[in-house]
Amino acid sequence: MKVLDATFLVDYLDGVDATADFYDAHGGEDERWVVPAPTYAEVLVGVGNLPSGEVAAARAALGWTAVYEVDEDLAHAAAAIADEVGPDGPFLDGPVALVAAVARELDCPVVSRDSDLTHDATGAVVEVETY
Repeated sequence: MKVLDATFLVDYLDGVDATADFYDAHGGEDERWVVPAPTYAEVLVGVGNLPSGEVAAARAALGWTAVYEVDEDLAHAAAAIADEVGPDGPFLDGPVALVAAVARELDCPVVSRDSDLTHDATGAVVEVETY
């Protein structure tokens, strides 16, 4: 199981080869690919805001992902992760910290190229893989 962040999903929808390569190299359809609900919304809303955005097509293209609901406990966990990263680490905004919190809750890595998630200070508190 792996948790995907918005950078991965956007790159996937944009046809970035590294995302398809990572998917194939890490189990493809045999792996469970989890996306926190706020991340899923962020990506689909972004598609919807594009002049030529096709939300239905984006939803279909991401049909291999499993959307993970976020609740109050995960919000608390996200805040705790930001606190653990501390003021000397990167600034983890709410959506990014929630991605990390879902990964921690599911005891699996985040897949990202976002510099806040791939930062050494974040990697010290949650497992992160790059693509």
